Amino acid sequence: MERLGLGERGDLHLLGGSRGGKYPSGNSLLLEDDLCLVVDPSLDVAEAGASVTSRKVDLVINSHAHEDHFAGNSVFEDAELMLHENDAPLMASLDALMAGYGMDEEFDTLWRQITVDKFNFRPRPDARSAVDGEVIDTGRNRVHLLHTPGHTAGHLVVRFEPDDIVFVGDLDLTTFGPYYADASASLDETVASLEMLRDMAPGLRAFVSFHEAGVIEDDLVGAVDRYLAVVDHRDRRLLELTEEPRSLGEIARECVVYGKRYEHIPWQPFAERVMMERHAERLIARGELTREEDGRFRRV
Repeated sequence: MERLGLGERGDLHLLGGSRGGKYPSGNSLLLEDDLCLVVDPSLDVAEAGASVTSRKVDLVINSHAHEDHFAGNSVFEDAELMLHENDAPLMASLDALMAGYGMDEEFDTLWRQITVDKFNFRPRPDARSAVDGEVIDTGRNRVHLLHTPGHTAGHLVVRFEPDDIVFVGDLDLTTFGPYYADASASLDETVASLEMLRDMAPGLRAFVSFHEAGVIEDDLVGAVDRYLAVVDHRDRRLLELTEEPRSLGEIARECVVYGKRYEHIPWQPFAERVMMERHAERLIARGELTREEDGRFRRV
């Protein structure tokens, strides 16, 4: 695992995921200060184990309750665990976690097994609830927890001061674009959270994403704008597809989100359907799309 120093004092480190942090891997952060903490311990951290640091880890922060972000939690079982108050209850049990995903019944059983066997889910009813704007003083650093809902209801970004580096979690600024298929996810809140990031960008040294993009130091505003442009592209494709009325199932089969069908992603049809329905609702609210009596969507 690559360990890359960030900032000027040498106490903040990127724990780089394999394959450039491409799912199911990811990029984690380690802060070795008076208080030692890890943000989003990935599958790679789970495989590396306690060798990622010679320090005792006091605190683990999960940006949200998703499998790839808690896969390494079990390495630090004695550490306190913290998530936003909207996502912390999802870590209390497997049933609560599955309710948060909100998957169809046909995928639920399979996903339960994968989450436990591959991603090491262990119930953490003791997870501490964080609130928006909470600040953790670690000694030489201040760690700000900022609520950025949309991907999940409790998604957090984490700002490190004085380095002015922001870990953006799964607002990951990749070419794939935002993901908002969970039961608590929201397209509109995702856009609002990204607009907040864009407003923060001019005062920052870098964004650090959990997936792929890694450390982004140049044109931070442009990175957010390009990510937001994917949302607009999905809107446009939906309007193109509904020049003639189409059902949600027909729209989902066009793979607007994923680009093509990936057989190794069993939940893809579910995610396509949920996310495109959210785009449809957004366009209906704008008066650009209508739902006909038979349930099909048609461009206005």
